[in-house]
Amino acid sequence: MSSVRILTISHLYPSEVDTTAGTFVHQQVCALRERGHDVRVISPVGWAPPGVARYAAHRAVPRCTRIDGVPVLHPRMFVLPGAKLGPGVVHTTLRAIIGHVRRTYRDWPFDLVHAHMLVPDGWAAASAGHAVGVPVVATAHGSADVLQTPNRSAAWRRTVIESITELDQIIAVSHAVAHGVCDLARPRQGVRVIPNGADPSHFADIDRAVARRALGLPADRPVALFVGHLTELKGVADLVDAIGTTAADPGARPLLAIVGEGPLRAELETRVAELGIGESVRFAGNVPHDDVGAWMGACDVLVLPSLSEGLPTVICEAMVAGRAVIATPVGGTPELVEDGVTGALVAPGDVPALADALRAVLGTPGRAEAMGGLAAARAKETLTWSAVAQQIESVYRDVLARQHTTAPEADPAGDNIPHIAVP
Repeated sequence: MSSVRILTISHLYPSEVDTTAGTFVHQQVCALRERGHDVRVISPVGWAPPGVARYAAHRAVPRCTRIDGVPVLHPRMFVLPGAKLGPGVVHTTLRAIIGHVRRTYRDWPFDLVHAHMLVPDGWAAASAGHAVGVPVVATAHGSADVLQTPNRSAAWRRTVIESITELDQIIAVSHAVAHGVCDLARPRQGVRVIPNGADPSHFADIDRAVARRALGLPADRPVALFVGHLTELKGVADLVDAIGTTAADPGARPLLAIVGEGPLRAELETRVAELGIGESVRFAGNVPHDDVGAWMGACDVLVLPSLSEGLPTVICEAMVAGRAVIATPVGGTPELVEDGVTGALVAPGDVPALADALRAVLGTPGRAEAMGGLAAARAKETLTWSAVAQQIESVYRDVLARQHTTAPEADPAGDNIPHIAVP
């Protein structure tokens, strides 16, 4: 496919303040650029009022930067803590990006817009992209835009439906998310299902013993890994309880490594103390995305007992790393994990079943390793970012064929944009 000029719009994108936000979007952008496409990003960030210390870090986000060579604009948008704007956030997003979209198109006439999340980004991108006469694609990622958000209120439901009906093409990260889209409204075109992916250079072929030595983990003890935001929706409290019941002898329990931060951390630490399993749980906190691969390589099994998901990127990463996965059959997870083959699926909130799955996968010599080998073989074909980029190209080809227009050549952006490096 010939080179396409793509304007990506996503409020989830790495920055100097938060290098782990939206890494899955950034990695997709990089994969498209590696295939010869010209991709630039508009990523609105919340306006930080002066004099308020808690928002000082957000004021440090540069208005214009490059991230791993990708030009990124960070316009400011008005938001309220705790998502108090409700569906009104789509209007503030549109106001933040519309001028930048018009100026960008004037100086660099892009072929299409690709937004991530149907709301607020897809809704705003549809209006902004159509204002300059280009088609707009959006990826629906799951809980935060399709599976949970429409249930918050009638206003939210109407807003998501508006986004679905205005976009020229919707990509869903799983069949479960695609069904959620179609249950709400009829898209202009059929929904294309393209999963998230993982970078083999960060996650494949990591030696377990080497990774454990580097992280200070025991060489001879099973290690279960959780990676994610510490919230109730991720089910991590159930995982802590399950670890507490896996064995009466503390030495026979797997070691649980928890990578991530979130509002539930203090409660989780209290629960660990109450159960007396401090020697079996390690809180690693936030870890740069490049370093997650070491944790993945060190573990025997990834555990993700979520109550809701779209298609978890962390499962893609675990499979590329050749690790077994214990998870719940929510969202697109069953489309990745085959129960009893590449891992185990247990009902959400079922702590005894989760403990049984940990015992079954980790208690049988060689079982976790065999499952991980099958997972890696399957992931190699479909779950790398390169494979994902190829599928996205086919969507762009179809969208542009329907559009029957080609933007003229434009001079590249100047070199006066500062560079930063993030995962």
